[in-house]
Amino acid sequence: MPQTLAAVTLLAVLPLLAGGQLETPSAPSTPMSDRDVRRLMKTAHTSDQYRQLANYFEQEEVKYHEAAEAEKVERDRRAQVDAGVVQKYPHPVDSAEYWYESDVSKAESAAALANHFSILAALPK
Repeated sequence: MPQTLAAVTLLAVLPLLAGGQLETPSAPSTPMSDRDVRRLMKTAHTSDQYRQLANYFEQEEVKYHEAAEAEKVERDRRAQVDAGVVQKYPHPVDSAEYWYESDVSKAESAAALANHFSILAALPK
């Protein structure tokens, strides 16, 4: 828990240290596989590599926000169904809520990583 708090605090403070001079990365020409992303996260050391990672995680954030919106619509639709007390747990609305919360959590994680790599890309070497 203290490590997580320290990491979140570091991610919150780094934009202030960077002076707000973050660049918007351009979209890569080919999509990266999960294996490529993990490898690049371990070996990245140039601004271009950090920008590439930031762009990837920004795209992931958008993807998960779109999925969360779809799950929110499904959750609202399932909440309208009135089947009474005969439904078994978990109720259909519960599973839609779990998927929604999962997608929101993944989007937040991707946003934090995108922010982290954008800051690394902006730091002078």
